Amino acid sequence: MKNNFYKMNKQIYLRIFFLFILFIFLLVRCQKEVTNIKLPETNPKLVAGCFISPQDTLIVVTLTRSNPIFGSGHNSSNNSFVTDASVIISNGINAVAVPYNNTNWQYELQASAFPVLSGKTYYLNISTPKGENVSARCAVPPSNLSSMTIDFIDTTSSEQKINVKWTDIPNQINYYRVFAQTVMQDSFMNDTTYFEMYSDNSLQNDNEKDGQEMSSKLNAYSSYGGTNNIIGYDFYLLNIDEEYYKYYRSLENFSYGDPFSEPSPLYTNINGGLGVFAAYQKIHVRKN
Repeated sequence: MKNNFYKMNKQIYLRIFFLFILFIFLLVRCQKEVTNIKLPETNPKLVAGCFISPQDTLIVVTLTRSNPIFGSGHNSSNNSFVTDASVIISNGINAVAVPYNNTNWQYELQASAFPVLSGKTYYLNISTPKGENVSARCAVPPSNLSSMTIDFIDTTSSEQKINVKWTDIPNQINYYRVFAQTVMQDSFMNDTTYFEMYSDNSLQNDNEKDGQEMSSKLNAYSSYGGTNNIIGYDFYLLNIDEEYYKYYRSLENFSYGDPFSEPSPLYTNINGGLGVFAAYQKIHVRKN
């Protein structure tokens, strides 16, 4: 009986030993296969950003290069600003170069030198000495809103609730973005700072709401402590084009640093590169 017991244990140990050897063999084999995988070579792309509006006094174009994770195109210094590009904006008839501003690290042009008009289509063309070329187009919304109503619903709690309302522009497809900032004055440093308010429905469209009243809810703290004093609130209501809407909607779907989220690519309308060229009209109200 005892011999049979030892034999059984020996057989079990032998099976475990052979399974362990098999596991090590498969693990080493998998490691060899992984090391033989050749990652795709990816070159940096131009990344352009430009939002134009008839109400803005400055046309701004940001231009960088993407930083591939793999391959020789990866830039370990992460210094990707492009300063030597030819940036041209046009309306299909007239074109003007947007010069680079070394102080702000972006291309800037006074709007008075190239007015942006309602309902017009604009084109952005960018080229570099390296032979890179990207382009995009967008159309400014034809109409702008005339007014918005701002209601402070709760002014007693530490977190104020604010309701912004407006009437949709009828007989056309419209997209909107609402955002607001708390304006702070630092009594010690004598600096003005801005804190953006939270909104759970900042992006909207008028699907099935043509010509109707629309609204967006905002939250703002009534105090920030320290030497910061609230001196007012800036409210912005933007009538945006579809490019603007799709880009910011993709930003809302993007999750920073979440390992469990599925990939969500950012929207781009830059041909040959990445980024966005979009247009909007806006109204601004300051509440003290």
